[in-house]
Amino acid sequence: MSLYRRGEIWYYLFYLNGKRYRGSTKTNNEKEAARVYAKAMVAAEVGESVTPKRAPFIQDFVKEFLEWLDQTTLKPKTKDDYRNGCRLILQSGLCGMRLDQITKDDIEKTRFHESDASRDCGLRTLRRMLSKARDRKLIREIPRVKRPKLAGRDRMVTDTDEQVLLPACPRPLRDVLTIMLDSGLRNGEVVRMRLEYINWENAFYFNPSGKTLRARRQVPLSERVIALLRTIQSEHGGTTEGWVFPSKKKKFRLGGIRCQNRSGHIGLSGLEHMFRKVARKLGLPDALKIYCARHTFGTVAMAETRNPGLVKEVMGHESLDTTMKYLHPETAQIKLIIDRRNQRKASVLEATEKTSKTATQAQAEVADESVSA
Repeated sequence: MSLYRRGEIWYYLFYLNGKRYRGSTKTNNEKEAARVYAKAMVAAEVGESVTPKRAPFIQDFVKEFLEWLDQTTLKPKTKDDYRNGCRLILQSGLCGMRLDQITKDDIEKTRFHESDASRDCGLRTLRRMLSKARDRKLIREIPRVKRPKLAGRDRMVTDTDEQVLLPACPRPLRDVLTIMLDSGLRNGEVVRMRLEYINWENAFYFNPSGKTLRARRQVPLSERVIALLRTIQSEHGGTTEGWVFPSKKKKFRLGGIRCQNRSGHIGLSGLEHMFRKVARKLGLPDALKIYCARHTFGTVAMAETRNPGLVKEVMGHESLDTTMKYLHPETAQIKLIIDRRNQRKASVLEATEKTSKTATQAQAEVADESVSA
């Protein structure tokens, strides 16, 4: 029974019940090697395999991760984010790697998507996936996953953007965008709208749930949105119940698993891809997202009402600090202030020049009179 070294790596050798066990600890640290050696002896005594199983490929572990995800009590929004993250991972270069082969450099070089938000989703999912693999003793350690810093949404849908976007967007994208612009509902809240929660008489929509506890709220609806919802209701045969935006896609595949669309309404991924395609065709910047419609509503509502408490209630914010982010500096007003100041300075300068010119003329006239005398 011994622990010995070959080169930089420590190895173990021991006998149990006449059987020889030999292997590498895969470390150059003597204390860590001693722990591996002790675990190997314990495993041999209880009849387990001393040689650890090879870590699975990430594309195979995704299936196991998705099965675990369906059994958890995580919020539906969190589950959707992890499913989207799995999709991004399967489309990346990490797909064909074993879990124990993934390093920090591999993660930093991986481009999940051109969007920082999508990259963040992929990294969060990968970190959770590696954590589950460690809990199941498939890997020993997790490489550091550094998430990108996401910039705040400061892009607005201007009047010009709206004039070119809405006619170019096909339905239901155009309907979702219109509702977000006029109500401030989140894109996920819009696709989950139900006809029975619409109060036609008082023109408001009751949102039963959402991202925060404050998402349960009444949202006023503009005349444009009411007319739009009336049209959608008539297209559904005049029914007063059901999804406003039902999905025609009942099943889909993810990670080799055939999944059932349990929600029954349209998804956000397709809408976002469609919006990006239309926006690029119109020459609009990639910074313009569907969610910018909600940001536009919050900015306009704050500028017009100057009532943070009211805007917070309508938008379903948990904290007033979130609402105050929509209180942007009114650059147009500042421009007017600077212009008025410059006009005053120009007026003073002009008056000074006139006074100086008048004084010069008076001095010249006095000099002429002196010469004549």
